[in-house]
Amino acid sequence: MAAALPTHPDWALENARRRAESIMDVGKAKYYHHAVDWLKRVKAAYEALNQPTEWSSYYHQLRITHGRKRKLMGLMAAALADN
Repeated sequence: MAAALPTHPDWALENARRRAESIMDVGKAKYYHHAVDWLKRVKAAYEALNQPTEWSSYYHQLRITHGRKRKLMGLMAAALADN
């Protein structure tokens, strides 16, 4: 995935989003750290596409959708703190 980021950031974005969302949607707290790792890749893809506003919007929507998942919110805040 990291190798594709410089040349195919749109592909990396869609794949990383799909993987992160599938983990978060299942709601298994022991796997949330993997979702956050994928979200880091999502953020990097948005940055590579020069779309910081879209990243902020997506991040905000995730916080609304999954806000009751305290462990996930804590991991996201720690790893993606500049949002």
